[in-house]
Amino acid sequence: MSKCVSYQYVEHKNTNEIAYKINEGKYAGVVWNYSDVKMTIYDEAGNIVDPELADELPLTFDYEVMYNPNDEDLKTGEFSATIGDILLDVIDTSIEHDQIKFNTTNRNNDPS
Repeated sequence: MSKCVSYQYVEHKNTNEIAYKINEGKYAGVVWNYSDVKMTIYDEAGNIVDPELADELPLTFDYEVMYNPNDEDLKTGEFSATIGDILLDVIDTSIEHDQIKFNTTNRNNDPS
């Protein structure tokens, strides 16, 4: 995995919502939250893919920026790649500490 920038968890004072904050570099101070994080675990035939045998597992996510102190352009692929690396680090750490659960229900034909 590529090395990601330093980040931390932060909590909104009024809503107690948990988010992430970048501590260094071009995007220092930017606060955001992830939504709709998905890792495709099915092949084109609808069969579950063994992650240990797969060459890659596509990861998709949406995000909401809550604070951008330097008015950086966050619509670039560079910002998405930066927070994508952070998300991979969060997932990797969560797996390492057995703090993550995967929903393996195939909802390709039922988005509910």
